[in-house]
Formats: sequence, C-alpha cells, structure tokens
Amino acid sequence: FQRSRDRLKSALEGEGFVTLPARGAYFLSIDLAASGIAMSDEAFARNAIDHGVATIPFSAFYANPGAPALIRLCFAKRDATLDRGAEALIRAKRAVS
Repeated sequence: FQRSRDRLKSALEGEGFVTLPARGAYFLSIDLAASGIAMSDEAFARNAIDHGVATIPFSAFYANPGAPALIRLCFAKRDATLDRGAEALIRAKRAVS
C-alpha cells in the first residue's frame, strides 16, 4: 500500500494538490484550501464526481457544520485505477481554478 500511496501522492502533488501525511491507513487526504481550491469539501466532492472520480468529504464524519475542507481518497487500488483517479482530480481542480 505504501507504493500505491506514494504513486497517488506524487501524481497529485505534481499538480499542486497539498496532501496530509498518511502513515497508518489506506487513505490519502487532500487539503483543498492549501491546494488553492476555494470550495467546501462537499462541493468539490460533487465536482470530482462530474469528472469521473468519487472522493469522501471529511464533513461526512462531522455531526455539526465546521468541518475542514478536506477530502479523503482510498489508495487500495490498482495502478491504472489510481492513475485515472488522479487524472480526474486534476481535471476537477482545473475546472474550478
């Protein structure tokens, strides 16, 4: 999983996404604000779906408003799936930048 994490992280960071450290799970998180995306996590997650990839907005884990603008990605996938997901996220980011 470390190799998959590093593959996805490298692809995303190469396009200006800012990721949080991921050491003990098979999820990588993106800080939307630090990545230059001025949208809520839920709004960006919907945008990402329009571009072909599903993400998990952190607000889904909060009972009250005020969740940070972070999205979560599972990297327990085949290389081709990770590559397509990264490409879709890059398209989603470009669409709102």
